[in-house]
Amino acid sequence: MRKSFFFIVIISFLLSTSTSAQKKKIRFQSVNQFAIVGGESHVNTAFQTVNGIKFSDCFFGIGVGIDYYKYRTLPLFFDGRWYFGEDKRGFIYGDIGYDFPTKNKPGKEIGYYSSCHFTGGVYSDFGIGYQVPLYKKCSLSFSLGYSSKDLKIKVGSAYQCLVAPCPVDFTTYEFSFNRMILKAALVF
Repeated sequence: MRKSFFFIVIISFLLSTSTSAQKKKIRFQSVNQFAIVGGESHVNTAFQTVNGIKFSDCFFGIGVGIDYYKYRTLPLFFDGRWYFGEDKRGFIYGDIGYDFPTKNKPGKEIGYYSSCHFTGGVYSDFGIGYQVPLYKKCSLSFSLGYSSKDLKIKVGSAYQCLVAPCPVDFTTYEFSFNRMILKAALVF
């Protein structure tokens, strides 16, 4: 709930600052990111591409990626950025969306099982970064943020019996992976 509130506050702030801008150019922008994701359990990688429109000192887009942290997932999210500073190189960003699980097997924390079903959950990412111009409308950006992804796993364990069908006991595990995320991106 706090993440959603924080994201709504950022979007409201971005919209209020963008309405005060006078006749600024609107252009397409693509942000292609490589990320190192580290949390309580381990460090892994993620890749994302975000495409949208930039006007004045704001950017709004839709992103998709692949996240290898603990369980491989495909986040689909909305991205908002506000560029600040005299040269508009610093920025804050916020992402909110849904995390789709791919075909995974449970980790070592789940022992014996006869069936397994993954369900996705909320994906969020908030942080701050800096953008360095390379050539004309192409730049390199670096950012540091806090990211979270939620997953549920429904695991079935079949009891041994003499006559089929044998009864199955289901257990649901809920995971919330909170981690730091360091990104390097090519922006054009």
